[in-house]
Amino acid sequence: MSVRDFFLQIPSRYRRNLLVYNALFTMATLVSYIQPSEWQFQWVCHGVDEQVPGSGGQECALFLGPIQRLLETILVLSVCAIEMWLTWPRLEIPASLLEAVERHRLSGRGEAGKRLLLIVLCVVFGVELGLKCASKSVIYMMNPCHVLTLVQIYLLAVPPSRTALIVFRAHMSALSGPFLAIIFPVLNTRLLSCETELYWVQHMLIYLIIPPYLMSLGGAYTCEPLSNFSWVMFMTGAQFIYHFVPLQGVALLLHVNLNNMLCPALSDPFHSSWYRMFALVHQHMLLPVHLKLYTLVMRLILPVYAEPVNGDVIKKSH
Repeated sequence: MSVRDFFLQIPSRYRRNLLVYNALFTMATLVSYIQPSEWQFQWVCHGVDEQVPGSGGQECALFLGPIQRLLETILVLSVCAIEMWLTWPRLEIPASLLEAVERHRLSGRGEAGKRLLLIVLCVVFGVELGLKCASKSVIYMMNPCHVLTLVQIYLLAVPPSRTALIVFRAHMSALSGPFLAIIFPVLNTRLLSCETELYWVQHMLIYLIIPPYLMSLGGAYTCEPLSNFSWVMFMTGAQFIYHFVPLQGVALLLHVNLNNMLCPALSDPFHSSWYRMFALVHQHMLLPVHLKLYTLVMRLILPVYAEPVNGDVIKKSH
């Protein structure tokens, strides 16, 4: 019998203090919904097919031993804490850039394009969420690419500001995620009609369309100088913390392989019991290299708004 069922069986004549009873009943209800035995019958993860390799299940959850998983978590969190502590004091925004952000806000440039992209991205994200609800696998919305989609929806919805600048720079460091999703797609868990097509549409939007458009506007959507690695190293630590704390915790609780925190993907070139340690190394190399190359290429090919800020000379539009 669950705690909630126990409260339901209390006779009404004993419920004299309704305020206390209602408070306890509400707490018992909330507790019942964080028990895996209850969640298996909800739309959150009941549709996850454990027979599909790499999707989850007991075998996937036991891919790594508990001691190895604990030691890896301690190591990763320690490395991330150190690099975030070292780079935090260097996350500076020059006054000249803040002035450019204010001019950007007052000019209103690019707002029509932002609204159009906002509508398209919201439709794509809404359809993706609907498919996850239909397949009873909403838990997959915790994966980083979906979180990145929500961040881009925020950037498209809000006016240029200092906060938008910080969020934009932080999210640029995470673009290696959709890059890897394009290079090594995991499609064996997408079984409904149009799920595969929507996968490609979403990742093309969040990687090849929206970031370049925002970069072309300048102002609040200006990347840090190519010689500055503080932002990307800080966000690398933050992303690993997201993976090894909430993602790994929920994955272990529900036996769902969220972003391969329980077992490696079939397409993982480092498929072994040490795949997460390989990821710690190659992601610390990939994220800064990818961000700087992505920024450099986009600055070379995009007609960026002609207003040099933050010490960088920006290509003028013709």
